[in-house]
Amino acid sequence: MEDSTRFVGFDNELILIEALKNGDELAVEYWFKKYRLVLKKTALSKVSNAGVAAEIVQETFINCLQTLNLFKGNSSLLTWMYGVMHHEIADYYRKRYAKKIIRTIPLSDFFLDQNYKDASSSAELVSIVLKRMLQNNRELLLKKYVDCKKVKDIASEMGNSVKSVESDLFRARQEFKALWLELDHENN
Repeated sequence: MEDSTRFVGFDNELILIEALKNGDELAVEYWFKKYRLVLKKTALSKVSNAGVAAEIVQETFINCLQTLNLFKGNSSLLTWMYGVMHHEIADYYRKRYAKKIIRTIPLSDFFLDQNYKDASSSAELVSIVLKRMLQNNRELLLKKYVDCKKVKDIASEMGNSVKSVESDLFRARQEFKALWLELDHENN
């Protein structure tokens, strides 16, 4: 049977949405076929990794299905899906930067000793620790390890000496370690 006859009526967005809300499997298949490629193209333009883009698109469809009852129709279905995908892309980058911090902060021995194997929970813990840090220390760590700025560039930007920034980075890493251990103790 041809797609055109199998999917009769679903080209009307209101009918499609109602069928999706009712769990119509044919509607889900039509919806996926109709929007998958356009979403993947957009995701690829944002993450430039085909595998990651495919995962983001998959998560977008899952989240859209789970929250379809929240869709009020104030925009097109595709526009709403782009909004959901935007959040998925933002989550991807947040997790990626948190993992990068774990890998780049010279605390690797510290983390290895802690036996944190689940990257997403570690990324979440890093985010919580950063939020608890003194603002100056947090900003310094983010400039150094997320923005990958050199100490001399940070010093120039802040109007401080290189030695002063190195000392501040040492104290910021110490605060990070202490807060990490405190948070770990709270969770166990």
